[in-house]
Amino acid sequence: MPRRLSPIMLLSTVIVLVLSLGLFAGAQGGGGAVGTALGQVGKPYAMGTDGPNTFSCTGLVRFALRSIGIMDAPWDHYAYLSAYPNVSKPEPGDVVVYPDGAAMYIGNDQVVMANHADGAVGTYPMGAIGIPVGFARPSGKVTDTAAIDPAMGDMTEPAGQLTNDPVTTDAAMADEPAMPVESALNEPAPIELAPIEPAPIEPAPIEPAPIELAPIEPAPIEPAPIEPAPV
Repeated sequence: MPRRLSPIMLLSTVIVLVLSLGLFAGAQGGGGAVGTALGQVGKPYAMGTDGPNTFSCTGLVRFALRSIGIMDAPWDHYAYLSAYPNVSKPEPGDVVVYPDGAAMYIGNDQVVMANHADGAVGTYPMGAIGIPVGFARPSGKVTDTAAIDPAMGDMTEPAGQLTNDPVTTDAAMADEPAMPVESALNEPAPIELAPIEPAPIEPAPIEPAPIELAPIEPAPIEPAPIEPAPV
């Protein structure tokens, strides 16, 4: 005789199936990214890396998003706010952008982050990292293609301690952009002209004109006639 399934067992089976479907659906979206990010807790921090053995702050976000099919997430933390839709309240899987880094929201005001101060991936209260400047909800491809250049590296990693103050960077960008290498090579070297000094003018010697004297001819002397004295 077949056993009859009790209503309680039937209800439990339905609940398990619903939860399983929910978890499966979550794995296709933010939930899957969160699970991937949490799976890296304890791994070392290394600037400019995005897994699988070491992570920077945006490197961890990139690694987690790749697990749900987003292959071109930005390296620059601020680029998430221009590449994806912004939301006022984060949900699990959203990117929390701080002044000096990025983390992934996991729920209950907690984030998972590769933190330079601890030297490893860990979970933290969202406010302990600093005051977020915005929340981004990754979906599809980025719209700001200039933000995905791997050559940029992860140049704005959190380096501060876990306080209420915003974390600081350990590789801050310079205020003035460096001149591109090509521009520096193509820039002609300045040509310095030596000052031209006028040659000294020496006055020609003044020679006096020769004075020719007319020859002086003596006047002829005619002797006076001598008359004899009277006797």
